[in-house]
Amino acid sequence: MAFWDKVSSDLKKAAKEGWSAVKEGARVASEKGEEVAKVGKLRIKAYSTNRDAEKLFTELGGAVYDLAVKTPLDNPLSNKDVLKIVERIKKLEEKTAKVESEIEKSAKKKPVKAKPKTKAKPKAVKAKVAVKKKAPAKATKNNNKETKPKAKAKPSKVNS
Repeated sequence: MAFWDKVSSDLKKAAKEGWSAVKEGARVASEKGEEVAKVGKLRIKAYSTNRDAEKLFTELGGAVYDLAVKTPLDNPLSNKDVLKIVERIKKLEEKTAKVESEIEKSAKKKPVKAKPKTKAKPKAVKAKVAVKKKAPAKATKNNNKETKPKAKAKPSKVNS
């Protein structure tokens, strides 16, 4: 029963190694998934901040236009409403810079790697190349002489 014992122990060992590989793969996938989710959330936050800035730039342009039409000789930066909008844009700019730096930090983290596995190297396999041989010419029923195969008919061109 030595053979059976060997087979049994080999199967147990393979199952144990397989299970540990599955657990390690799940751990790596979980960690990588968390990183991807974090970066995704940060990118959405940056997009939202940029959309808010775009709205403020539109508001700023409208305010400057209104001032140019009403009082064309006045400096638009002397208007309190324009200055408030500019300040809000500056705050959004700072917020966007912070979010982008967080994205860069998250992207520069070392990638999660699975523990190295020790495997036996596979043996080199020689590739077999199949060579097609020409089929012999067919004999006809009438005279049992070998004849050449007929050429395929060329498709006719349709003029439209």
